[in-house]
Amino acid sequence: MTSSNNTTDNDEWVVCPECGGWGEYEVEVAVIDHMNGGYLTEAKEECEMCGGAGEVLAEDLEMQIEVFLEGGDGYH
Repeated sequence: MTSSNNTTDNDEWVVCPECGGWGEYEVEVAVIDHMNGGYLTEAKEECEMCGGAGEVLAEDLEMQIEVFLEGGDGYH
């Protein structure tokens, strides 16, 4: 059965691995200051993976691509 938000009753939601469930994360932003050389400051940005919800569908995580580097280390 499909609910009003287009998800089925058996969809399993898990904590977003990108933001840890916070829905946002901190990034460094460069501030231009010609007199003093500029500086970096922190800002919060909405997580692109979960759209700020903090949770993603478990089946969406299965779609990640794994790349193997020459040294044998894997990258997801």
